Amino acid sequence: MKENIELNKARDFGDIIGDTFVIIRQNFKPLFKAYIVICGLFALTATLITVLAGWRGAEEGGFSFFSFWGVLKFLFEQVNYAALTLTVISYLAVYQQNGNQPVTVVEVWEYFKYYFFRVLGTQILLSIALIISFFFCFFPFVYLAPIFGLVVPIMVIENGNAEYATRKAFKIIKDNWWFVFGVLLLMSVLVVIIAMVLFIPAIIFYDGSQWLTGTYYNTTFSWIESVIEHICQFLWLLPVIAITLVYFSLIEYKESNSLISRIRTFGKHNSPADQFPTEQY
Repeated sequence: MKENIELNKARDFGDIIGDTFVIIRQNFKPLFKAYIVICGLFALTATLITVLAGWRGAEEGGFSFFSFWGVLKFLFEQVNYAALTLTVISYLAVYQQNGNQPVTVVEVWEYFKYYFFRVLGTQILLSIALIISFFFCFFPFVYLAPIFGLVVPIMVIENGNAEYATRKAFKIIKDNWWFVFGVLLLMSVLVVIIAMVLFIPAIIFYDGSQWLTGTYYNTTFSWIESVIEHICQFLWLLPVIAITLVYFSLIEYKESNSLISRIRTFGKHNSPADQFPTEQY
């Protein structure tokens, strides 16, 4: 039987991509179960809000990001994505703590509820910063995206606050920006391609119904589109796993084995509150 993946080691570009799929293959059932149990309600709510926002936008003559429904949709998408990201990273953190063994939903939930609001608030701030950077100039957006991608893994694995995690992200990505950017770009393109393939039947259905009825907005299509969109959300586990492997790799390059001893101390105390590393500031 092949040995489970060791997270905390240096990897090159190909190893990051390959090990991402190995982790999915070796942990698919427990990881998918954790995703469904923890993120299912968030995904369902986000789907409902997306449909309602589209319906209201059609009634009002067009969807506006700055409308009530636009802002509500943005907030629920942030909650939904924060839940997805945190579930995956929490799973990997406990996986490492348990000696590279699959973990239970309860173990993931302990991490999830401890970090959720911290991660959500940080992610909303980072998303707003990325949106602003995109509108002012595209290049700051491209530069900041890989750096911000490292913030949540640092926050969860090292138990840091937003300031500490952001400073650490800038520090460890130094001289490795292209490496991180390349990993995220490849994994994101892969996810988009798979999602586009899944969307093709819905697009054909929508174009056909629009041609037959002459109706611009179709509620049935909106439901189908939203459901497929949030089913495809599961695919974003790939970039999240990849960026977490990038984090471990950069830590190994920058700090050698300094983190290993800290990771091995997880779970050695009887108190549930002691399972997390000392908070970093």
